[in-house]
Amino acid sequence: MSQPAPAPVAPLPSSGPKLAANQTLIRGRILEVKRTENAVYTDVVLPAPDQYSQPNNVRIVSSRLLGKPGEDLTQLCQVKGYRRRYTDKHGETGYAVDVSLSALDE
Repeated sequence: MSQPAPAPVAPLPSSGPKLAANQTLIRGRILEVKRTENAVYTDVVLPAPDQYSQPNNVRIVSSRLLGKPGEDLTQLCQVKGYRRRYTDKHGETGYAVDVSLSALDE
């Protein structure tokens, strides 16, 4: 039995911003904004890839307000992250990777 051909990948538009290594462009709708003394945390829901998939959510950390809840957002971000060690309920050591997005000012 032959496997179905993979779906074609749509090319990115060439008119958008040029991305450096470890950068990403986030497009979505702002769900919630939380301000602290040191930063602004903006929770964004991303469009679902299709009608049967659940949309993804991300949090962007910035030094300034990126928008209000309900507004659409397009934001260039720096991808950051770290690896942390934990012990599960059986005493086994495991590792998790936490990824964060920091807004880049244009």
